[in-house]
Amino acid sequence: MDILQDSFPQLFHLYSTYYTPYASYIQPLRRFFLLTQSYFYYYAFPTLYPIYTLTSRLFASALTEKQSLTSLALLALLVVVSLKVLDMVRRTIMYWVNLAIHLLMYLSVAVLGMWVYQRGVEQSLEDLGWIVGLLAGLGEAGERVGHEKAAGSAREARKISKGNSRWKTRQAGW
Repeated sequence: MDILQDSFPQLFHLYSTYYTPYASYIQPLRRFFLLTQSYFYYYAFPTLYPIYTLTSRLFASALTEKQSLTSLALLALLVVVSLKVLDMVRRTIMYWVNLAIHLLMYLSVAVLGMWVYQRGVEQSLEDLGWIVGLLAGLGEAGERVGHEKAAGSAREARKISKGNSRWKTRQAGW
């Protein structure tokens, strides 16, 4: 303990002279903070202290006496936090889906460019015409099958309408 008491004056002198070159920069900041603190205690504190005591007593009584109000407030806070978390999860998922779609689009453009480069423009146009014809043929076949099914349904509907009324109600689910 004697060592500390003996070295205290030297440490104080070292501390006070160490920051001397920076004093011109530190003093205005120190003055600003001290003036702000004194302004707060002189003007704002007398106004805010009664409000603080009133609200703290109100919240303390609400937290201790009315458990339903507390649980309702906690439930509302939980709902808000969970909605925020769900929104963050939704945005994250949408980001990754959007990134995957963009990557697939750019990858398909790159593959198409490589295909055209490798096959040549004329051969690529012929292949493209063949693919369009194939898809059109599939579309026509789909239309043909759809028309056949529709015609079959129409024949069945005409057959039902020509039959007796008792059979109609049984087929309708009565």
